[in-house]
Amino acid sequence: MAKLNEKIHKLYELIRDRFYLGDELFEIGNKKYLPVALFGILTLILDGKELVFGEYGSGKTSSSERISSLVRGLPLEFVQASTIHAHPEQTEEKMKATLDLGALEKEGREIVKWKITPFSPVVIIDELNRLPIGKQNILLNEVDRNIWSYRGETLILKQGKSFFATINYQDIGATKLIAPLLDRFDVAVETSPLHPVRKRIIRRGIDEEILKDREVSQDLIEYISQNNQTGSADEVAAYINLRAEEFKEELEIRFRRQGLSVEIPRNKEIETIRKEMNRIAISEDAELFLDYVGQEIHCQYTLKKEFSRCDGCHYQNYICSDLYGISNRGEQSLFKYAQALAWMVDETEVTLEHIMAIMPYILWHRGAVSDRKRGEVKELEKNSSDDWYAVADLLREVKKRWEEHRDYQVEAYVALKEGNSEKLVKMAEEIGHPFFKSLVREL
Repeated sequence: MAKLNEKIHKLYELIRDRFYLGDELFEIGNKKYLPVALFGILTLILDGKELVFGEYGSGKTSSSERISSLVRGLPLEFVQASTIHAHPEQTEEKMKATLDLGALEKEGREIVKWKITPFSPVVIIDELNRLPIGKQNILLNEVDRNIWSYRGETLILKQGKSFFATINYQDIGATKLIAPLLDRFDVAVETSPLHPVRKRIIRRGIDEEILKDREVSQDLIEYISQNNQTGSADEVAAYINLRAEEFKEELEIRFRRQGLSVEIPRNKEIETIRKEMNRIAISEDAELFLDYVGQEIHCQYTLKKEFSRCDGCHYQNYICSDLYGISNRGEQSLFKYAQALAWMVDETEVTLEHIMAIMPYILWHRGAVSDRKRGEVKELEKNSSDDWYAVADLLREVKKRWEEHRDYQVEAYVALKEGNSEKLVKMAEEIGHPFFKSLVREL
């Protein structure tokens, strides 16, 4: 574990110092990371899905391309060729596949020819919020399960895929993103203004030539174009993996020529890292806190939450009145990335500190924040968007309530295990918190 952890940290340092120059910080214990670089690496290891928010020209797309190229061993031109550019005129035929017109005209047969994108181990969707609402549905199954459908034909790939999508902050050309699509992205990060010295480097341009290889990119594109029928999916995936492993060796040689010692993890090593992450246990306090906040966030009066009902509600001081919800996908994303973070900082279990550090990045893009809470934080000076800060602040408030109730929560679980219904009912009545009421819901 130590050797693989060291490899990933060196890779992170290379990205931080050379390919993404950010100022925003993610702090865990005594360690600090740039979230765009950190979560980019973790997303590529986990075959996860990540949103990158920021202003125009803040490095959202280019940083995603560079990180993907380096970690996955794909020439930068190939990553760029497989990018989906979101805009109102985008179609399935441009993103996914087309029909073989020759076979259609001569034989009347519909033969699907898949584009480069479905076969690529990483897909970047540039400016996702330029895609009209009606066309966002086209990508739901693809982002969620890496299952690509077109004209009644389905491409199911054994190998996982990482998705990155960039989002400019709302403007006149942007479209509201549908909740089901946002929920399919595990984590969301933001770019930020840069330190003046780093700005000098940006003005001169970040040198990314070392990640490029026109010949390898062309070979990959041609191979896919010649074998782009559904039945060739496994063969194409195997070829891409082979060339990617070879290109990782080439990248290491190029960096050594520049005096940099970098080891890019091979596919088997990445699989080992995933297994190590998955084996990391969740601490009791982390589980207790998640049980607690998971009940507090639900509306206590109806299944469909509306913030307009919260004014004067008995529960209006709880998180349910300010944050819409935590989906099942959100809980799974939290678990997965919390384990990855614990692995990254070389911890043997996921603690409450890991949960609190990562939870805002998992939740802030998924559900609405109330106007009341957004207005409360709007005038505060901060290094994040209003929504991200509001979610983080709400979680800090929940943690304070949980700390007051933790011992009672443990006591309630003991009573539940012993079948002591009378005690559970009494605790629910005296404490009045949604968590304790949830335990007696079916009694």
